[in-house]
This record gives sequence, C-alpha cells and structure tokens, in this order.
Amino acid sequence: MTALGIEAFSQFAEQGLTIIDIRSTELLKQGFIKGSISLGSPAIFGAQIGTLSGFSLSSGFSPVLLVGDAVQDFEPFLQQLPNGSNNWVKGYLEGGFNAWEKAGGAVDLIIDVEVDELIMDIPFDENLVIMDIRPAVNFGNGHLKDAVSLPLAQINDPLRISAIEENDNLYIVGENDDAAFLAATILKKQDIHNLRVVLGGWEVIQSEKKAQIVKEPGMLN
Repeated sequence: MTALGIEAFSQFAEQGLTIIDIRSTELLKQGFIKGSISLGSPAIFGAQIGTLSGFSLSSGFSPVLLVGDAVQDFEPFLQQLPNGSNNWVKGYLEGGFNAWEKAGGAVDLIIDVEVDELIMDIPFDENLVIMDIRPAVNFGNGHLKDAVSLPLAQINDPLRISAIEENDNLYIVGENDDAAFLAATILKKQDIHNLRVVLGGWEVIQSEKKAQIVKEPGMLN
C-alpha cells in the first residue's frame, strides 16, 4: 500500500474516495476524520466493505482510502478480501488520525450513551427514536418497545433515510458497538448528526431490568 501525506490524502478524499477508519471504537470515540466510515472489526470489514465501496462483479471495488495507527494493523482487514482484490486501496494516511488532527483537518465525534441513560430518556423525549440496525429476524425475536427497524444492510437506502425527521433524536442499537458505530458514521456521512450510539448493544439491553422488550412474530416469517 502507498503511504499518503496529508495533502495527497486530502486530494483523493476531495475526489470522492471513501475513507475507511479501521481503528477500534475506543479510539474512534476520541474523534475521527469527518465523512469517514468506521470498520474497526475485521469480520465486519469483510462483510460490509463490498457494499460501502461500490463493489460489483464487473468492475471490482471502487478505490478507497484507509486510516489506521500502523501499517501492520491493516493486514487482518485485507485478509478478508477475495484474492487479488486488495489493489482497490488507493493508499493509507501516513501518521494516521493524529497526523490529520495536527494538520487541522476536519474531525467529527459520536456521542455514546449507556443503556440506562436511554431508558431514562425515553419517557421525557417526544422526539426520541430508537433505531435498531440488527437484521429483521433478530428484531422480530425481540426489540425495545417502539423501536424502528433499519437493518444495517439497508442503511444506505435513500427511501429509508428520507423517513428520518430533522428533529428526530436517534439512538442506535446494534448487535455490538462495532456495528453501531459503523451505522453512526454512515448516517453522519449523509449529514444526519443528531444521533447517539447505545453502548453494549443488544446483549446489554437484554440484561437491563427496566427495558421494555417486545416481539414481532410477523417479521419472523
């Protein structure tokens, strides 16, 4: 892979190349390049990169840019790609996010909340929307009362995104933090910024005694 300085990296980003941030969610919480997408887990990277980079059988992957802490960190992610497809990486940012931040590049943040904070907010916020990004079958098996199902696979669907109101306060629930932060960065890239990630995901929600969990049998068929 080619190491890119700030100027070269910025020029490629301005051309519309997707920026993929492979750092952990713990580091992402401290800030990330505005407009970049979080894929901090090799498994999620392998499952989602094709959709996010415009993969097609005829043209392969559209070029992308990577952000990480060290060159060796990229290898577990690149191993998730089909043989011969790793040439889609245009390059990586030399010096990582720290170099970008020191250079005064535009950065963004994601607010996260604990499950108990969400439970406390529900009765008092009429604009609160719980967005459950798990697969529809998982949602049908159990979800928070009044939650809206928007599976991660459909999060780029213009029709689904257009249903989000400007005054909605989105709380994103995923299977885990990696999936939720991925969804949050995708939404932010689409200029939807009034959102929060519910930490711990569905596993933690199920253990919360005050959580009102319901099922939707019709979604299981």
